[in-house]
Amino acid sequence: MTDPAVFWPASLGLFILIAGIISYRRDLHVSTSREAFGLVALGPVFVAASIAAFAGEHFTIAASIAQLVPKWMPGRLLIAYFVGVAHLAAAVSFVARRYIRWSAIGLALMFAMFVLLMDLPGAIAHPTKLISWILAARQTTFSLGALALFATEVRADRPQLARTISTVARIWTAFVLVFYGLEHLANPQYAPGVPSTALTAAWIPLPHVIAYATGILLVAFGITMFIEKYASASAARSGLLMTLLTLVLYVPQFFIASGVPELVTAINFIFDTLLFAGTMFVISRAISETGPRVVRALDSRP
Repeated sequence: MTDPAVFWPASLGLFILIAGIISYRRDLHVSTSREAFGLVALGPVFVAASIAAFAGEHFTIAASIAQLVPKWMPGRLLIAYFVGVAHLAAAVSFVARRYIRWSAIGLALMFAMFVLLMDLPGAIAHPTKLISWILAARQTTFSLGALALFATEVRADRPQLARTISTVARIWTAFVLVFYGLEHLANPQYAPGVPSTALTAAWIPLPHVIAYATGILLVAFGITMFIEKYASASAARSGLLMTLLTLVLYVPQFFIASGVPELVTAINFIFDTLLFAGTMFVISRAISETGPRVVRALDSRP
């Protein structure tokens, strides 16, 4: 726990999570969404906590992360640090509820650059390596989630733009959920949640049952997200599913892990899954708050 590679990501993630819950506590009481027990209001908080944890990794294992930066780019170590600073700045912005529009756009662009510069080239170079496509889909979803947060912030001023963004996010996410669900059904031996090539931890009971259940639910949520009437609820429920997986499977894994590598892996699983949960909550809110009735009401203002 005292190793910087463990201490700082865990501490930053937990600190921002607690600060965010305090900052958004009133939203939990006045939330108009009954889905996911009102946790939809904490979407930006889950996103903020996750990127804060990843910022801690960029500060403590920057040399390793720099190796992921394309070799043709100069100053790879500097880029690793810069991304960490940008993540932490966006996290603070979301929790402080200041300049969210700019932070959301910046975060969306950053995730989009990850896709264009690393994930997509890797997937094209290794088209049969499914994990490459999984990563590209994940980072694109995070980018659209940040845009969805931007949409909720500008819906009063630019309702048509907000609706367009939420529609794109809804359709893309529907495909991703179905894709991820099918992956769980095809490979139940891997850890449930956001697909990876890591085997489910040995201590988890009935791992294949959990994987199949997760896969079926993700496919169902994805299919219903294509139907706009049910899309917000389905996105919220998928976010709740990811939140439960984080709490029940991956948080305990952190406390039973031994050694720094296992602890770092546990942190990555916690905050990757929580980031996906927060993204789904943000998209759920964007869909519900930029629907056709809302847009017509805003457009008809004197």
